[in-house]
Amino acid sequence: MRGGIQKVWLLSLLCVVISSQIVAALRDYYEVLSVKRTASDREIKTAYRKIARAIHPDKHPEKASEFMELSEAYQVLSDAELRTIYDQQGAEAAKQRQAQNNNGQRTGDPMDLFRQFFGGGGASDDTPKGPQQTYNAELALSDVYTGRTFSLDHTRPIICPTCYGSGAESRKDIHTCTTCRGQGVQIVRQQLMPGFTTNMQVPCQACGGKGKTIQKVCPRCHGEKTIMDTTEIDVDVEAGTREGQEYLFEGMAQQSPDFEPGDVLVTVHTKTEPGDYRRIGHNLYYTFPISLKDALFGFEIELQHYDGHTFSLRRDKPTQPNFVHRIPNEGMPIPEAEREQRQGKAFGDMFVTYQVIIPQLDNKKARAVAEALGVDVQNAHTDL
Repeated sequence: MRGGIQKVWLLSLLCVVISSQIVAALRDYYEVLSVKRTASDREIKTAYRKIARAIHPDKHPEKASEFMELSEAYQVLSDAELRTIYDQQGAEAAKQRQAQNNNGQRTGDPMDLFRQFFGGGGASDDTPKGPQQTYNAELALSDVYTGRTFSLDHTRPIICPTCYGSGAESRKDIHTCTTCRGQGVQIVRQQLMPGFTTNMQVPCQACGGKGKTIQKVCPRCHGEKTIMDTTEIDVDVEAGTREGQEYLFEGMAQQSPDFEPGDVLVTVHTKTEPGDYRRIGHNLYYTFPISLKDALFGFEIELQHYDGHTFSLRRDKPTQPNFVHRIPNEGMPIPEAEREQRQGKAFGDMFVTYQVIIPQLDNKKARAVAEALGVDVQNAHTDL
């Protein structure tokens, strides 16, 4: 079934190649990529990746023409020289220079472009997937409370956009290895001991086991097939996200002609500062010092929360040391997906532990307190 789908979109792409020059001329390249004319290289790459994933030819063969149009726009705007020519002289001039750079070939092979952005030979189940790349990010508890979007600079090898992962200056520079005749292996005779030999199959030394040799290497990647690239990954942290929450970005890890890109996994951790609230689940915990006077006669104090709103700590009766005061709905926000399990509750609770601070008293005041408490001064353990 999958093979049939691939044939359909490949046939569609071949048809589009014939008319691509006409189609591409109908729309501005910046419009095709949905970016401004002042867009940076990073913005152009991000836009290409986003749109290309949405019109993946293997899943949407009917959008093959859009994919080809998008690819042509990216080829020009991602190349500094071609982009300058396009801005000053238009699409036709840029295509002519592109043809000169590619030995007469104006655009890259659609399959090469497909491999560049989706890895390997497409979406085949037989194509291995590359390694996962992981990041650990630390956010202040205040950011987790309010929610925040942050960006990571993500550096990885990508398929060379000049040779599309072939490593050659042009397709004409790729030849079948004459040593192994394209097999990638050689049969060598090895002596085990005097009078005993065996034939062994080893990777071809001439082509490195690839079955192909390159006459002229790509001037951009120098035959390495990939180049290093830095892009931004935007991580959208929902208010109240749990500690250790993981965010998966599919297909964003390193690229290679030999496998599909793996995934990028970003794990968000919470860092706390001295004096911060402490978090357990969706509840917040705080130790609040109060004077002996407040402990005995009560108090009312306003505290400011992470988002700027205030809440009251109020006691109208004596407060014992280490008394825990529960304040409903002043904990962490509860993400939408978890609220149903909590009967629609939107916030956790705040638990405040009161720490009574005993004042330093001179002898006169200490004696007065002792008498008020009925303490026998003569038998006191402290000097009064």
